Amino acid sequence: MAAVSTNELNKVILQRAASTRAVLKSPASQELIRKSFRNPLANIDRDTRRKLAAPIAGFTSAAIEITAVWPFEYAKTQLQLNRGNNDFKLAQHMRQRGLAIYQGLTPLLIGAPMQGLLRFSSLEYFNQKFADPKTGKLSVASGLSAGIAAGILESCLVVTPMETVKTRLIHSNKGLLEGAKYIYNAQGVGGFYKGLGATIAKSSSNQGLRFVIFNQYKNTILTEPNQKLTPLQALGGGMLAGFLGAIGNTPVDVIKSRMQDMNAARYRNMFHCAQTMLREEGVGSFYKGLIPRLGRVLPGQGIIFCSYEAISSALKK
Repeated sequence: MAAVSTNELNKVILQRAASTRAVLKSPASQELIRKSFRNPLANIDRDTRRKLAAPIAGFTSAAIEITAVWPFEYAKTQLQLNRGNNDFKLAQHMRQRGLAIYQGLTPLLIGAPMQGLLRFSSLEYFNQKFADPKTGKLSVASGLSAGIAAGILESCLVVTPMETVKTRLIHSNKGLLEGAKYIYNAQGVGGFYKGLGATIAKSSSNQGLRFVIFNQYKNTILTEPNQKLTPLQALGGGMLAGFLGAIGNTPVDVIKSRMQDMNAARYRNMFHCAQTMLREEGVGSFYKGLIPRLGRVLPGQGIIFCSYEAISSALKK
């Protein structure tokens, strides 16, 4: 077999590279590349894409949101857990912990996207059921129904075990596997479902308020049947929904955190927890952590609704 010289080999390589470039520059190839980057579901039929848009957009937007705003979530949970501790200084604690504050992020990074999938799939379903067929306007019933349904589903399937692990990881400074093992050894499977009733109440009221507010915001902003929110409009609507929702249900959120922390055994149920808080700490205890919660919720809901609207619209094209 004749030896191939280096010059000949280079010549063949250059010829094939030129041929490949020519193929990639052809109009057909360029259009295929544009479609692939514009919409990864471009080759799927339109009806299927529309069905997949809500769960995919909800999943993705929730992952973006929780990663971006985790420091606020950590701060909120610490303030709620350090009740009656006048020596606790949040800023000093955050500086001392440094990057270790991300210790409790893992269960949320696993669960939050699933939560977003359930939440926005419910919203899409009920919006289609209750929207005015002539004008496309969204009703209060659609947002409220979506919020209640999403709250029950996500609480039972995702949020309660996820939030229990998160709260106890933050409270005990344990890692994910170590913390989950500790909960299981101490209380069995039921340990992951502490505060289920409070979580359902929190999630249902939270999502109900947010969806009702966001739907009514869309009704006000959008004047044409097929009109879509701009990213800036979606950001503003999400922040408004997050702000009003947080004001309305922070007391339930505080009760939920107390029902899931390391001292949860002292409470018989969420009503006993509320009575104990009122008797021992006063009305103000129900709004502990509101400021850092708003610090998380305002940008967080802006991000999640903006991301959801943008991703959903792109996937439905």
